[in-house]
Amino acid sequence: MKKGGTVKKVPNNLGKVSVQETPSLLTRLTVRLSQTEKLLLTKYLSVLLLSGLAIDDAIDILLQQAKGPLRKVLETLRTTVRSGNTLSSGLKRYPHIFSNVFISLIAAGESSGTLQKNLEHLATQMQKEHELKKKITGALMYPSIVLMSAITISVGIVVFVLPNITSLFASLNVPLPWTTKVLLWIAKLFNEHGLLLLIGSIATVVALLFIRSIRLFHPITHWLALHFPVVGKIVRNTNLARITRLFGTLLHSGMPISDALPVTISIIKNVHYRNLFSQLLVMLGQGRTISQGLTGSDYFMPPIALRLIRVGEETGTLGDMLLYLSNFYEQEVDDATKNATTLLEPLMIVLIGLMVGVLAFSIIAPIYQVVGSI
Repeated sequence: MKKGGTVKKVPNNLGKVSVQETPSLLTRLTVRLSQTEKLLLTKYLSVLLLSGLAIDDAIDILLQQAKGPLRKVLETLRTTVRSGNTLSSGLKRYPHIFSNVFISLIAAGESSGTLQKNLEHLATQMQKEHELKKKITGALMYPSIVLMSAITISVGIVVFVLPNITSLFASLNVPLPWTTKVLLWIAKLFNEHGLLLLIGSIATVVALLFIRSIRLFHPITHWLALHFPVVGKIVRNTNLARITRLFGTLLHSGMPISDALPVTISIIKNVHYRNLFSQLLVMLGQGRTISQGLTGSDYFMPPIALRLIRVGEETGTLGDMLLYLSNFYEQEVDDATKNATTLLEPLMIVLIGLMVGVLAFSIIAPIYQVVGSI
């Protein structure tokens, strides 16, 4: 083994899904790493190899401060490397922690002698992926909390407050507004069939989540996600950002297109994008270029992306163009989520105001009618 992370040559079959060892159930449950831990492990290894250390020495330094599951993983990697095997073969012992993409990039670096660079590319890719998820989650957090709070308060009023004044309304002997009648009917429904409604609501949520997880329904649910107003554009740009980021990173690592594309396809979750790039892989085997294979799919791959890909193919800078596109679409997602949040905030305030207004009117209006008739 040479300094700087260079290792012996390995067969160049990186485009294929590698056969990984199946860890025991105990290992799967007890040896797990968070996304942050994997990111830091990748960054630290990259920095240590850049300084000229050998891989086993770099792992030794990381072991000095490692604890818990991370220490177990590092000990396995050190044993694997010192026994004359590659780092990627050690990573394959933990397929529930390290994805096929992660292992393929490491194997490509070991094969080409650019392990440190590939670790750097991998760390950047993981960092961008993490930031993208945080942006989307952060944008959904505020409206979700406000909506759940509004629903909880409304249900509490209907279940605990309205039943106590139902007898009062019945004794007023005045015509009730239709909003009051609806609220009283809802309160009666909750009181008489509350348990059934709760079970039905839970069953509905579980059924929807179950349907969403079944592959048979993926073409429908993924199509709805791509075409839903406002959300559809965010979903498309998120898929484009992830695909171009990984594809560009793999090409920068020295992996040929024929190997990089299958690895990229393996991480695509949306079935329509996966089908599109699977068809592209077949077309590449027939001698067509990437831009030619994606032509005619304007909804999934916008014309601006096709033009930049074509330029990258013609100038030999496809990896750079793909990474530029990933930055562009990540910014688009960031802007779209911020705009959606900005738009949702006043809408949520108006919605809550309407709910409070209807409740107040439904309760106070009959009392005012009685007072006015005295």
